[in-house]
Amino acid sequence: MAFGFFKDKSNRPRKVTCPLCQHCQQESQLAVSSYCKGCNAYLTFEKDGEIKARPQAPPDPFAHRPPQPKVEIEYKARKELLDTTLEESSSSRTTKIEQEALPSTTPKLPESSEPKETRDTLLNSHYPSPSGQEDESPSRYQGAEEEKGVSIPTKVETREIACFECGETHPANVRANSSQCRSCGRLISMENREIKDAISSCIQTRGDVHIYKKGIVHSAPIQCKNLIVEGDFTGDAECSGDLILRRNGKITGKITCKRLFVEKRAKIEFINSVVMDECTIDGLVTGHLACRGLLALEKKATLTGNIKVGRLTVADGAKHTGQIQMGGF
Repeated sequence: MAFGFFKDKSNRPRKVTCPLCQHCQQESQLAVSSYCKGCNAYLTFEKDGEIKARPQAPPDPFAHRPPQPKVEIEYKARKELLDTTLEESSSSRTTKIEQEALPSTTPKLPESSEPKETRDTLLNSHYPSPSGQEDESPSRYQGAEEEKGVSIPTKVETREIACFECGETHPANVRANSSQCRSCGRLISMENREIKDAISSCIQTRGDVHIYKKGIVHSAPIQCKNLIVEGDFTGDAECSGDLILRRNGKITGKITCKRLFVEKRAKIEFINSVVMDECTIDGLVTGHLACRGLLALEKKATLTGNIKVGRLTVADGAKHTGQIQMGGF
């Protein structure tokens, strides 16, 4: 859900025309380079408005090389390789022995002077076990990449974020401070904000916002992931995550969130509608609530107003005054 006053017309995407294929596309006002969606050329935007294009190199750098002959490798089982290695070592030590003197059937290999554990370790390091068989000592490979100085790539954690302009969602790195919408090119902030004094400007971020006890936000809308309110807040709020209220006061704006938490000793009065998916109340709340999922009233909860819920749980000691409508969303 987005509000109309969040749109910033000065940051709307601009139209860019590729000099090579004359393909027209939209790019962000802050972009300094991009790729043409028509011919995949690399575009650079100069400060004077000039657009330079550079054709993309072929994806295969060895495309000009003639096809190489296919080399077939004969696979041998681990046991056969072991026998072959031992036979070669024994033949080098028995060069003075006549081949005719050796038995013709099932020759017995001479015992090696090396310890059995040393030979097994040496052979295992050169001849890994074939597929389908368990490796008896997998720990010998641990730390090999670290000794060589090779960094093992790790999986990048991402989360879905929505654009403030077009509403399209796309994955972004959880550690990033900003991202760019893949649909309209709008820059999306993902920084966490801490409010410790009075501000009057709107806040748009897909990170968390924390309003401390001395923080004051009057009539300024907030769009964020999680919002924690300990100070004075009276404006609109749209949270894709949790809204946690730990204060006493009146909120005149519209509230939309995924989960609403009203903690102990908090006294909140909602003037406009409050819409959420889940709600947990352990303080004093006055206002009309619409909860699509579970609304839980804890022991210290006191709720005054009409509610529209999907499910309702009331603990011993909780109080509610008003009408209750189950379902109908």
